[in-house]
Amino acid sequence: MNPQTPREDVNAGPVLGGIARTLALMGGGLLLAIAGFVTTSVMMRWLLGEGIEGDFEFVQTAAAVVAFCCFPLCIAVRGNIAVDTFSSGLPERWRNRLDAAWDLLFAAICIVLAWRLALGALDQLRSGTTLMISGLNIWWAIGICAALLAVLAATALVVGLRLVRRPT
Repeated sequence: MNPQTPREDVNAGPVLGGIARTLALMGGGLLLAIAGFVTTSVMMRWLLGEGIEGDFEFVQTAAAVVAFCCFPLCIAVRGNIAVDTFSSGLPERWRNRLDAAWDLLFAAICIVLAWRLALGALDQLRSGTTLMISGLNIWWAIGICAALLAVLAATALVVGLRLVRRPT
């Protein structure tokens, strides 16, 4: 292993590591766009007495997408919260297996959630549900979050399987 190899590539492989990195960068860019949007709305409210109508709806929707963009990188760098009170005394091999089991369970849960979110997005598309003030359709944001959850599931699955195979 090259010491220059990013940790996400070591844990998730170069393909999923690269995808996770790219998604996190996109999420960061979207977060900057949200900040600019909020700043613009606040300045308009201050200068003109009226901000961008429905600004909080855009912020809520985009913030959900930002969070889902960052989750795959978090699991790929093993940045998730781990409580190791009971396992800290175990040999590394057993800790890796235990962590892998949790990663695999997490992947299964993410698959179910991605599936249900995808069905929810289709339902929102069919019903034409929109945000109350801005009138923006919301199916696309739910669909993006479903796809990002699928990437998270794949990342957790690969990280878990690689942990099981990791030499100690």
